[in-house]
Amino acid sequence: MNKIKLSLLFILLSAFLYSQEEAELNKKGIQFAKKGKINKAFELFEKAIKTNPDFPNAYSNRGNVYRMRKEYDLAIKDYSKSIQLNPENFGVIYSRASVYLEKNEFKNAIKDYSTIINKKPSYKTIYFDRAYANIRLENYEIAKTDLESQIKMNPKDFKSLANLINIKTKLELYEEAKLDYEKILNDFPRQENLHILYNNRASLYIETNELEKALKDVNKSIKLKRKYSMGILNRGNIYLKLGNTKKACKDFKKAIKLGVLKGDHFKADEDFEKLKTNCEK
Repeated sequence: MNKIKLSLLFILLSAFLYSQEEAELNKKGIQFAKKGKINKAFELFEKAIKTNPDFPNAYSNRGNVYRMRKEYDLAIKDYSKSIQLNPENFGVIYSRASVYLEKNEFKNAIKDYSTIINKKPSYKTIYFDRAYANIRLENYEIAKTDLESQIKMNPKDFKSLANLINIKTKLELYEEAKLDYEKILNDFPRQENLHILYNNRASLYIETNELEKALKDVNKSIKLKRKYSMGILNRGNIYLKLGNTKKACKDFKKAIKLGVLKGDHFKADEDFEKLKTNCEK
C-alpha cells in the first residue's frame, strides 16, 4: 500500500474526553498506520467507531485510510461525520477539501477552504489552496486575490509567487508579470523548478511577440532540464513562428517521443495544432 503523507493526519485526542476503550483502539490504529499496516489500522478504527459511534477522531482516521485507498466517497462520508461531531476540527475540514480536489469537485473544495478562512485565516497554505481550486475553475481574478493574501502571510512563498505570475499572464497583465519574473528569478536562483519559470516566461514573451527573448528563455529552460518535453515543444512553437520549420518539427517530434502528450500540464491549443499540421505532413 502506497503510504500517503497526510501529516500524519491520524488524530489522537486526549483519552479523558472519551472512554478508555475507544481511545486506546484509536491510538493503536494510529501506531499501525504509521508503520504502514493500513489494513490493521482500519480494523482498529472500525472497532473504535463501533465502541462509540460519537467518537469523531476514529471517523477522520478511518477516512484517512479510505483516502489512501482512493475510496474517495467513503473518505468524504467519514470526514463529514467527524466534522458533524466536531465542527471546529479544521484539519479534518482541510482533509475533506483535499479529497474534493482529488475528485475535481472544485466548488466543494472552495466551500471547505472558505469555512476555514472565515474561522482561522492564518491556517497554513489555505489561501493558496483556495486559489488553486479557483484556477481550475478559471476564476482568475478571485485566484489572484487569494494568492496575494497568501503572499502577505509568507512573502517568500515561491509556489504562490510563481502562480501569481501565471495568473497575471492569464489576465494579460503582461508588464506586471515581466517585472515579477525578474524578481522571482533573482530571489530564487537555486529553486529546483527554474526550468518551468523560464519556459513560462518564454510563453509570456510569445504573447507579447518578443520571439528572440522567448527563444533565449526556452533554451535556458532546456539547458536546466535536458529532457523537459514541455520546454522542447514550446521551442518548436517559437521556431515555427520564426519561420524555421525544420527546427520546429525536430523539436515537435522530440517532445512527442518524450511523452509530452501524457503530461499533466499539456493542453492542445491553436499553436500545437499548427505545429502538428506542419510536422505531420
